[in-house]
Amino acid sequence: MHHLLIGEGQIGQEIAHHALRRGDTLTILRRSAVTEGARRERYGQGASSITAVDGDVLDQEVLRRAAEGAQSVLACFHAPYDARIWDAVLPPREQVVLDIAQDLGIPVVFPESMYAFQGDAARLSEGVVPTPRDAKGRIRVELMEARRRHGARTVSVVASDLVGPTTRGTGAAVATALVIEPLLAGRPVLVPADPEAPHSLTHLPDLAEAMLFSAREAELLTREAPGQSVVLHAPTDTAHSLRELAALTAQLAGVRRRRMLTIPRRLTSLLGRVSTLMRELTGIADLWYGPCVLEPGVLTTVHGLEPTPWAEAIGATITPQTSPRPDVPTA
Repeated sequence: MHHLLIGEGQIGQEIAHHALRRGDTLTILRRSAVTEGARRERYGQGASSITAVDGDVLDQEVLRRAAEGAQSVLACFHAPYDARIWDAVLPPREQVVLDIAQDLGIPVVFPESMYAFQGDAARLSEGVVPTPRDAKGRIRVELMEARRRHGARTVSVVASDLVGPTTRGTGAAVATALVIEPLLAGRPVLVPADPEAPHSLTHLPDLAEAMLFSAREAELLTREAPGQSVVLHAPTDTAHSLRELAALTAQLAGVRRRRMLTIPRRLTSLLGRVSTLMRELTGIADLWYGPCVLEPGVLTTVHGLEPTPWAEAIGATITPQTSPRPDVPTA
């Protein structure tokens, strides 16, 4: 199967690895160029199955050229972590992608967050009505509604906070950045969260597999859905607390356990007046100062996509592979 992958960040890279191992081919559209050497280092011999296109997704001519021959679009582009930027940048880009996908008759698969469902995040069941509580959540709702109203076939795959081989060093995966990385570096662990609250962590390779499955089976998954658009849950193992995460990280990595310090929720709100990051984290505080559990959906219960066991996922995050993934395709 040939996919158009838009964006090559932590999610896009993981999808590319899994697609190449399956024997799929890719066109990767990204804003900035990557050298052939860097791509070979990242993907090994699989790099020969990648066609690179550089340009902004808003450029319809570039996007249409990149989409030639594609049987699906994996839309992994994003924007800086600021709701004001999201509001300006994401809707027009999704609109262009949906328009071209509809013209070509191919599905679009999006990664999605729990932000739109914050009100039900303590135990989020698949298919519930969105319950956003901040600007980011409202933007996510508007994006999903636009997908549903559009004529293109779409699958949005909801994941919780991510762990996995490519989450280290990105700053985009909260539990990795605030718990795992400080412990490995021998630094204090300081979290804007309740360390005892259960919090689901989605293993990034599981999200990648779920998105590729959704691309292959988009017609089946959306057949009876309004607007040929569905919102599904990525396979995600049982939720654990951040304190349990810290203990397991220390055990698996053989490092000293450190005291976990908590930033009071009120202080997080005050810091939001001077820090964009803290302002945005304040908006999703319910996800971190209370339970946040992503319940299994049809990808797991009907289609058999099982999540990686929690301890195994944390182990893969602590000791990521440093060499290219295997080049041998798997069925």
